[in-house]
Amino acid sequence: MSSTPHLPYGTWPSPITVEAVGDASGSTSWPCGAGDENWWCASDPATATVRLLRNAPGHEEPVPVLAPGISVRNRSLGYGGKPYWVRAAEAASDSHLLVFTDHRDQRLYRAEVSRLGNAVEDGFPASVPLTPADPPDRETCWADPVAGPDGTEVWCVRETTRAVTGPHDADPAVRTTREIVAVPLSGAAADDPGALRVVARSHDFLCGHRISPDGRRLAWIGWDHPHMPWDSSELMIADLRDGIAGEPVRLLGGSHDATEVSVSQAAWAGPDTLYAMADPDGWWNLHRIDLATDRPTSTAIANVLPRQEDCAGAIWRVGASWFAVTPYGVVLPHGNGAQRLSRWSPEDGVLTELADGWSSFQGDLWSDGERILVRAADPARGSALLSVPLAPGSGPALRTRPKSDDPLASWKPLPERRTVYDAQGRPVHFILHRPTHPTASAPQGELPPLLVQVHGGPTSAAGVTADLEYSFFTSRGFTVADVDYGGSTGYGRAYRDRLRGQWGVVDVDDCVTVARALADEGLADPARTAVRGGSAGGWTTLACLVHTDVFCAGTVLYPISDPARWRAEQTHDFESRYVDTLVGTLPQDRARFDIVSPAANADRIKAPLVMLQGADDFICRPDQATCIVDNLAERGVWHRFLLFAGEGHGFRRADSVRRSLLAEVALYREVLGARIAPDVPLHADAPLGGHTDGP
Repeated sequence: MSSTPHLPYGTWPSPITVEAVGDASGSTSWPCGAGDENWWCASDPATATVRLLRNAPGHEEPVPVLAPGISVRNRSLGYGGKPYWVRAAEAASDSHLLVFTDHRDQRLYRAEVSRLGNAVEDGFPASVPLTPADPPDRETCWADPVAGPDGTEVWCVRETTRAVTGPHDADPAVRTTREIVAVPLSGAAADDPGALRVVARSHDFLCGHRISPDGRRLAWIGWDHPHMPWDSSELMIADLRDGIAGEPVRLLGGSHDATEVSVSQAAWAGPDTLYAMADPDGWWNLHRIDLATDRPTSTAIANVLPRQEDCAGAIWRVGASWFAVTPYGVVLPHGNGAQRLSRWSPEDGVLTELADGWSSFQGDLWSDGERILVRAADPARGSALLSVPLAPGSGPALRTRPKSDDPLASWKPLPERRTVYDAQGRPVHFILHRPTHPTASAPQGELPPLLVQVHGGPTSAAGVTADLEYSFFTSRGFTVADVDYGGSTGYGRAYRDRLRGQWGVVDVDDCVTVARALADEGLADPARTAVRGGSAGGWTTLACLVHTDVFCAGTVLYPISDPARWRAEQTHDFESRYVDTLVGTLPQDRARFDIVSPAANADRIKAPLVMLQGADDFICRPDQATCIVDNLAERGVWHRFLLFAGEGHGFRRADSVRRSLLAEVALYREVLGARIAPDVPLHADAPLGGHTDGP
């Protein structure tokens, strides 16, 4: 029997290659059903497109719905909204009706899609435009199509941005409008914009528009600058007359009487009853709203499921959905960190768990009343798209695809939810990924290098599965700690609000707290602790390198570095006032900006870093990265800068992910020693020195 090899942490051989990570870097989103078929969007790292896929019982292997080259996504809010709607084929029909947005021109299209099993082999449906092409001075995108009251239209959120005409309108907030618009399914509006009908207007931002079952009313969520929707947003309602909303009335939410309330979602339970997720008590809980029958006002609003745990998340995308009203009750996830998916009965208030063994559920849940489709995850089970039957006794939640054997399972850690406490006794939550290998182990007494991962948002949360990118490192002997720092969602408003006015302080302190706690526990080497993150996580990574000496290196992806310039015309409309909440307002808070800004304090960065940036990023523009890189170059600090042509905010191409990982390995070899990850070949295009170059 061969003995287990003792190899230093960080040098273990692993079959998880940069190519494997790049090929697996895609994601799934927006599940939907059409009869017994399951539909969803899947990003394809090989083509940098989003394919619309489907399967069904007996046809489990996914097949694409539309021809190659069509990318089913849109630019709504900068991060994309729900890009399609499908009406299932009726008994006498062989085809489903699909409406979708094509990223190439952002127009709305329709297609007649044959039932799965009836489609012509290797054939794809023809796409017919429903909305007009943009003139040169305007960009339009469409999100979250829903069926209109009479079935002849889809109603969408239309986002329109005028081109810049001068310094007076460089700010996207003055050039961007959003409306709920009816689009005829006949295609009449493709060449005639006059065939479109504006249904409703109310706020700078709109989402979640839903029509009452009797077609008399429209509900939606809106918010205005400078608020973000997780801070203050309003549930609106209006009567519909001839397909146009009357004067809207606020039912719930917003900033009133020195308080703020966020509404995440609303759904109809009947012509005069709405359910909504709102947080007047500090948690996104389920509220029932009873409406007057003769006017759009409420007669009663009640928190029907009061719990000190969140049952929804933050609105980052138009069309997000965390709960569904069904004939069997309201289905929703709930929990602090770890979640359960349950059905709540309005009759007796009982919660019945529906997906035993799963502990995380994404905010694009779909239901037809008889079943739920939801993306679920759990450390022990990985991730899957679940189909959950709702009728009592109808069976358990099932994967829509059978779980396949994972040849890399032995090299993947079992993620652990952990909580530590900062110097003030406040909790800091994180996910721990330990070094994992089927045969290798480290010499006794040695501590592993630690990578502190900082998620973006910053109003986001860490994942709970063995991410292959993390496993690339843990299988080689690294520890990874994915930190849900103050500001993260899933732990109530008070935890989110810890970051307000404290960006660059609380997030940094929480990352340091986790790093020191793991070192004190003997789970990480404090002298070999690095930090990594993208977008807002890139900000925190830079701030950690500026304001602390805890981290020996940093990997920074498409960051914010100068908050004074990451605002107004320097970013996109959705986040153009976000720094008002995170840092403060200018010019009165200039001193605070100067204190926390990594760009203003770049001279304090002594640790080597890798900077990775998309050339086409309009959310965090390349100059947010280059101002840091230029400073490091002037002072001779080791760094590597890669600017990826054709990439935006978040890398979609497998090759970009591969090159990013190679650059990161080069960084750790520079800082932690040449023996780090010796089985990863660094090619000529991934040098070890301090270089600035493109892909």
